[in-house]
Amino acid sequence: MSLFSYAAAQGYIRARLSRLLDRAAWNRLLEANTNVELGRILGQTPLAAAVAEDGAVHLHTLRGEVATAGRALVRFLPRNSGQLLAWYNQRFEIENLKTVLRAVHYQVARSRALASLIPLGPTRWRWDVLVEAGSVAGVIDQMRDSPYAAPLQNAMERYQQEGRLFFLEVALDLFYFQKLVRLIESQSGKDASEARRFLGRWIAVQNLLWAYRYRTYGRMTPEEIINYTLHRAFAAGLDTVRRVALDSPLAIEAGRLGFRVSGGLSEVEALTEIELLVERERFQHASAAIGRPMFHLGGALAYLWLLECELRDLTMIVEGKATGLTAAEIAPRLVRAA
Repeated sequence: MSLFSYAAAQGYIRARLSRLLDRAAWNRLLEANTNVELGRILGQTPLAAAVAEDGAVHLHTLRGEVATAGRALVRFLPRNSGQLLAWYNQRFEIENLKTVLRAVHYQVARSRALASLIPLGPTRWRWDVLVEAGSVAGVIDQMRDSPYAAPLQNAMERYQQEGRLFFLEVALDLFYFQKLVRLIESQSGKDASEARRFLGRWIAVQNLLWAYRYRTYGRMTPEEIINYTLHRAFAAGLDTVRRVALDSPLAIEAGRLGFRVSGGLSEVEALTEIELLVERERFQHASAAIGRPMFHLGGALAYLWLLECELRDLTMIVEGKATGLTAAEIAPRLVRAA
């Protein structure tokens, strides 16, 4: 049964690989002189749906398409791996929930808030209703039957004391990743090794980056760093977090995960470099996997990673052009060699 399921998933993926932008398209996008020209070029590719009539590129539309691809693949997969992929896909819903919380907290105009949401199709939530909740407590009350209600309610006291959304957002992140770790650990056979290879390493790096950001930007105490990170995160769990909290150098901890940080960088610059290195590693793993038979969970994850890397690079180009960066300045920040 699993073989037939993955054969269907592979058929879905193969039929859509031609929609990925080729090297020539990336080169044209990089060389575009204005965002209008960028929109015109993108409008001639399979990603034309993201280009508005005025030529503006709506990146949130593409995020919605990645989410749609994830939902489609879940339908093909066996039950256990399908549950994992479905929860991995929940990150888009959590992004929207964070957008709603920020909009309500900062009293962002309704139209602006709704325009920032990822289009996810039918969901259990009426985002437009949540945006009009009037208060963060009102949003959480409307979501009381949601799996997100408990972590949000647990963080509400700290939020009310300090008025910082950080406590609500980190509660959502920890809830999401803790469940993702459990689902990865529940896999068996080839799916288990593929889940750990693709997602386990990604989770470990995210946990490491969280710990250092809390230490560097948040000036958090060791106890707080430990409280707001994952204790089970594969190669960067509680032992790693403790070392970071006790001032272990970033270069050493990154080296334990196989990343070599360039010399002479500040810790902030090194964190940015590690983010780019892990994204390039994801892209390389996905590109290599997609060229082989994909009768396992790794095939679905590889395809979704290619879509996410494409979106990440396109975001870098669009935002880089908007701030006046040249092609030569943008290219080194992409996960692919243009």
